[in-house]
Amino acid sequence: MNAKISLIGATITALSLVSAMGGTESTKSESDLARLQGKWTARAGARKEVRVLLEVKGRQVTASIKTPQGLRLLLEGEIKLDESTSPRQLDWINFTGADQQEFPPLLAIYSVDGDQFTVCNGGMNGARPTRFKAGDGILAEVVIFERLPKVAVGKANAAADPSATAKR
Repeated sequence: MNAKISLIGATITALSLVSAMGGTESTKSESDLARLQGKWTARAGARKEVRVLLEVKGRQVTASIKTPQGLRLLLEGEIKLDESTSPRQLDWINFTGADQQEFPPLLAIYSVDGDQFTVCNGGMNGARPTRFKAGDGILAEVVIFERLPKVAVGKANAAADPSATAKR
């Protein structure tokens, strides 16, 4: 049961991170969506034991999650950003898992500062947070992502995908 809750929490966290990146905004170099393109890594969960690798391509997001128990989860969806609000808003939308299970939208706030992307999720079916503070419930947490340098991307892919080492 705890492993399922951790997995659901990690899934929601990944979804929250992804939703911050979508929207109708252009991909001009100064837009947040443009700044979020690429691969990001973070540790999530109450004890920061859940590893998350996030890749943003356009509005599309892929989240690879690994729990302390060794459970791996791959989620795909979209992000929707609203840069006109303070704090800025992010919605993780249209996320599905490997079995095509659909996840509800996850409402969040975010900030991007250089190579750091901070997301505060409202949690599963929760309201959007108004400040960067962890809330109650699954996925109602603050997650700080760091951009992966291009050299580290290959290593991170191998760590997140066990079949990557078999392909080499």
